[in-house]
Amino acid sequence: MPPPANVEETRREAGLRTTQPARERFAHAWRLTTRYYVSEDWKAAWLLLILYAAISFGGVYTFIQLNHWQREFFDSIEQRQSSLFVTLIFTFLMISALQVGVIVANNLVSWTLSIRWRNWLTNWYMDRWFARDRFYEIERLRMIDNPDQRIAEDIKNFTLVTQGNSLVGIAVGLAGSLASAISFGYILLQTSGSLVIPIAGYRISLPGGDLIWFSIFYVLFGSVVITWIGRPYIRRRMREQHYEADFRANLIHVRRNSEQIAFSRTQDNERGGLLASFANIRRNWYRLMWANIGLSAGSSIYERVMTVIPLFLTVPKFFAGQISFGQVMASRDAFTQFSSSLSYFVQVYPGLAEQIANINRLKALDDSIDSERPRGIAFRPGEADEGISIDVEKLELRRPNGEPLLALDEWKVRDGERWVIEGSSGAGKTTLLRAIAGLWPDGAGSVAMTRHGVAMLVPQRLYLPLGSLKNAICFPDRAEDHDDETIAALLEKVRLGAHVDDMHQVRMWQDELSPGEQQRVALARILLQRPTLLVLDEATSALDADNAAHFYEAVRAAMPDATIVSVVHNEKLAAYHTHRLQLHDGHATASMIEAGA
Repeated sequence: MPPPANVEETRREAGLRTTQPARERFAHAWRLTTRYYVSEDWKAAWLLLILYAAISFGGVYTFIQLNHWQREFFDSIEQRQSSLFVTLIFTFLMISALQVGVIVANNLVSWTLSIRWRNWLTNWYMDRWFARDRFYEIERLRMIDNPDQRIAEDIKNFTLVTQGNSLVGIAVGLAGSLASAISFGYILLQTSGSLVIPIAGYRISLPGGDLIWFSIFYVLFGSVVITWIGRPYIRRRMREQHYEADFRANLIHVRRNSEQIAFSRTQDNERGGLLASFANIRRNWYRLMWANIGLSAGSSIYERVMTVIPLFLTVPKFFAGQISFGQVMASRDAFTQFSSSLSYFVQVYPGLAEQIANINRLKALDDSIDSERPRGIAFRPGEADEGISIDVEKLELRRPNGEPLLALDEWKVRDGERWVIEGSSGAGKTTLLRAIAGLWPDGAGSVAMTRHGVAMLVPQRLYLPLGSLKNAICFPDRAEDHDDETIAALLEKVRLGAHVDDMHQVRMWQDELSPGEQQRVALARILLQRPTLLVLDEATSALDADNAAHFYEAVRAAMPDATIVSVVHNEKLAAYHTHRLQLHDGHATASMIEAGA
């Protein structure tokens, strides 16, 4: 396995670099957030954002109205004003209806904004992931773990405005908290007394009121404590995402290779591997549990103490006849709301911690997608000279770690020639085909491809897309582009006539068809597409001798002028070729194959 890619965040995930400064992480989070709001969907994005902010301020307004109602309600009870009771109940119902409307509107707007934002950001990442074959390069070099999980889960969580945990939701919530703090701070001033601090024989009177200053001191103290308690939570949460993704990937691996595992009777080995993978989840879970317990306990104590502090400060004033009972209850509610607004950071800390983990993993995905390794092998499609299908000059193939693999000074495949590539396992046969396809940049030299016709590369393990068998045969064309009679005739020709009636059934054909049957599907695809340049990488390895010979005979009969390059281990199949390229000890030797040999 090659070492981790030399890009910032991927090396940090591997523990090879120190943590990035918070300022740089914030800059990346800012770019990731604002990119959607300057996209082609900016009108809907800004409209939904403005509505979401307006609804949040509407929620603050309903809390203020409820606070006023609470003061009047308890004052009316204290003064036994029964004539106001019905009116106050009706007012409460109106305020409650307004609160319900705010909740409904908030859900409607936030859910819509979340899915539109996620849709745009997912498309943006997908475009970059597929561009320049980055999805293949990331897997080939093992640059990061589980890019699929990052695109599916981390983007979803990053854009989840519905729970207020996204950066947009946190920012809007912060603005709403400031408005709430100002509003409820004004209410507290009506019942607050002056706060005098004796220092060195002097009595210093602080502006404002005691309730406001006690709230500020309490929030500052609580924020520091909660931040200190919650520091391990971020690390544990990020490791949880890593371990969960690895365990899920291992389960998928077992499911995809279930038949081979059953045949080889290696269930215990695979089970042991899965248990070892889950052990990482279990160990981290206990650490995350204690981190969460500390954070939850600290937050719970903080919130409960917040509700009784205003009673300790206002009840003596009530007993002294300075304020009414309604003012006591309103002050308690206002103190709680004011403190909650000031301690907004404490409340969103768990969500912010999860967002930091999501941003870190998306940063690693960004670094991997944007990382450009120097291309040593120049790939020039459509630039080969007239009459040449493949033109290789001074080619040096190297492994990703720089180790030499194969040297090929010159190799020209002319139109209509049929070459067989032979060599021991690990000699570089498949890597040479990857270089021909432009998928192997490690090395030196150049590869020029034909300027005419269509090229097709058929690997040993054929890719069968999800869908019907007809879809698999017509790929990459659409199934609608070819009639059923043509596909049925091809199935008969490649000896898969038993599946003619099933061609439209949607199944997991990758799992249902045997390796030999899949290679016969490859033959049907070749005969349908009729490429002028056909590159076969052990495309008959799972076929018996008769079906392998039938494969090449069918190709030669249907496409007598096609240029073919094959990797085979069966010497008998060399007779279907005109030239041989023998790989041995890191070098290649070309020769003619005599007819009848």
